[in-house]
Amino acid sequence: MKLVALSSGIATLAGVHEFIAEHESTETIVAIDAPLIINNETGMRPCEKAVTSQFGRRHAGAHASNRSLYLNPGSVKLANDLETRGYRHCSAPGCLWDSGGRWFLEVYPHPAHVVLFERDRIIKYKRGRVAQRRLGLDEFQREIRERIFGLSSPFELDSTIEAFLKTDVATLRGHQLKYHEDILDSILCAYLAFHLWRWGWQKNEMIGDLDSGYIVVPNTSLPTAD
Repeated sequence: MKLVALSSGIATLAGVHEFIAEHESTETIVAIDAPLIINNETGMRPCEKAVTSQFGRRHAGAHASNRSLYLNPGSVKLANDLETRGYRHCSAPGCLWDSGGRWFLEVYPHPAHVVLFERDRIIKYKRGRVAQRRLGLDEFQREIRERIFGLSSPFELDSTIEAFLKTDVATLRGHQLKYHEDILDSILCAYLAFHLWRWGWQKNEMIGDLDSGYIVVPNTSLPTAD
């Protein structure tokens, strides 16, 4: 499987649907870094509590999602809209695994940093001084380039995206820095979709469930770079 396209920056739900429609086929997976099922009125979803318990000490705890905070969340609407278009949530553990067809899942990049890259803590690139953010983005970019798309990886990338992953992060400023951050996150999310499609629940776990909400997290690391 090959990663072939990046967005130029999508700001609306309609834009998300257009991007999916442009690239979808009979077998399409959509990984979404946002809550897809929110049934609790207050506090955290059970899956968010579990993720925080498991990964919080590594700075990869989850943020709270509830109906009081999010009255009409776009991510939940996206999930509902995808279902009306024939997509489904990923097959739950314990059920007959089915990687075919069109489906979607909720993911969260920070626990993936810890597991895939064998880290004690997440890569810090979202907050802090610009110089520190650049260092984090450069490290994140290198991990993606060398481990997710390494020589032994079955996940390939287009030459344009390969060039993107060699960006000199030191030259980025302002909105360029934020755009680069968002695209690196999206590349990791795309890989998480591939990771579940390829290995199912052998190398992934569903934290939570399809009733109260869930987050899919890999449970095995990637090979180290040669």
